[in-house]
Amino acid sequence: MNVKKIIVLMFALTAIPIFSYAQSKDDSFLDFYKQQTADFKNWRSKANAEFSEYLAAAWEEFLVQRGKEDPIGPVSEEPVYYDPADAGQSVMHGFPTSGIIAVPAYPLPVPAVAADYDGKGSVSVDFFGIQEIIPFVENMRLSRIGATEQDASGGWNTLSSSDYMKVVDAFTAMQEKYSLSDWALYTAVKKYTDAVYIEEYVNEKVLTQMFLLNQMQYKARVGSSGGNLILLLPFTGPIYQVSYITDGDEDFYIFSYTRLNNQDPLYTFSSDFSAADRKMDLVIDHQMVVDLDYYRLKTLSEWSAILGEEVKVPLNVPCVKFTLDYPQSDLLMYHKSAVDPALQKAVFTQVKYKILKDSMNPEEAVAFILGLIQKGFEYKTDYEMFGRSKPLFVEESFYYGANNCKDRVLLFSWLVKDLLGMDVAMFCYKGHVACGVVFPDEVTGDSYTFEGRRYVMCDPTYIGAPIGATMPKYRGVTPQIVRL
Repeated sequence: MNVKKIIVLMFALTAIPIFSYAQSKDDSFLDFYKQQTADFKNWRSKANAEFSEYLAAAWEEFLVQRGKEDPIGPVSEEPVYYDPADAGQSVMHGFPTSGIIAVPAYPLPVPAVAADYDGKGSVSVDFFGIQEIIPFVENMRLSRIGATEQDASGGWNTLSSSDYMKVVDAFTAMQEKYSLSDWALYTAVKKYTDAVYIEEYVNEKVLTQMFLLNQMQYKARVGSSGGNLILLLPFTGPIYQVSYITDGDEDFYIFSYTRLNNQDPLYTFSSDFSAADRKMDLVIDHQMVVDLDYYRLKTLSEWSAILGEEVKVPLNVPCVKFTLDYPQSDLLMYHKSAVDPALQKAVFTQVKYKILKDSMNPEEAVAFILGLIQKGFEYKTDYEMFGRSKPLFVEESFYYGANNCKDRVLLFSWLVKDLLGMDVAMFCYKGHVACGVVFPDEVTGDSYTFEGRRYVMCDPTYIGAPIGATMPKYRGVTPQIVRL
């Protein structure tokens, strides 16, 4: 036998125990995985059974509280223009203006989320143009139920005895695929139940929504009022204009299909499903991920004039349509939320090019951005645009081409903080919001010292105003300062 054959034979003989060991290791891991999966299923089944028993116990009565008010309140109905003589300023950093130049706005989008049940085991969810198929297992279907503790307990038993994990897994995959926020996931779940049950089956819809959210680890409760079940959701921050109840140190906001009668008491329970430990977070960590086909290019006419070249930005249309009905929350939520990457890249690239091309120092760059936001959008109140209070996300300001002080501070601080890398703060007044910027060198003008740093006034709603100029109505008024 030659040397080559001997080596091959030796390798084959020594490989047998190696491969056998590897195979044995894989089998051990598979057995371990199966055991862990079985243990998890058993734990979940036990948790569901215990919670069903808990739901059957007598519920407590809770006081329904009126929706919280936005601390800023209504903003000015008309834009305010800068007058150098009135301000006593000799240095003009901003752009001179004789009035607003309106940017053509797209018509308000109609909410376009719907779902359709085919009656054969699946629901087609149209999420603002995104199509997704979610299974529906027939043994999940609830018979007509009332709004008592026993109804909720029996319904929970039916749902937890079904093949519901197929539905949970499909929603989880949808959330990951499109980077859906918590509120987007809830919206999809609601439309799913609306498709499965006819309009009158409110209690069945609400209980199924609670069940699915709980199985996906979100805190959610049902309450009973006026013979109907209602959904109760806690959030990581305040929600405005939505009625709520308080349990301990947690607020649960009421989402119902019918308007609650103030005379009817609300009953619910005080402990959450053991697997549910997440509150709804309205901060959008990543904007909705969609294909390029869902984007629309918009030309910014006034920005083009200021920058000296045509400015076009891509707009994520499903994102804009979705945020139209987003719950109103604290302004910080909008500042913490991510901006669509394609829009951010387009805006940052063109603004940065102008700043570098003109060799602007930090003060000049901030002044340029300040004028760009002051002049780049038409001024409109929320009530003019939507008939209700509604701050805008960054994407919405570009889509509509109109906004007010709350939205302009978001845009201005986004550019100064994320593009220029400078420290910014929000100046909050009753009826108005402005911005403060920390400059590397001394800059003249109105300012406030906060946490050891000097924030110089920059007001993107005070049309034509330079750095350091405070709107006349708020001179001498100390704002609440919030670092961004």
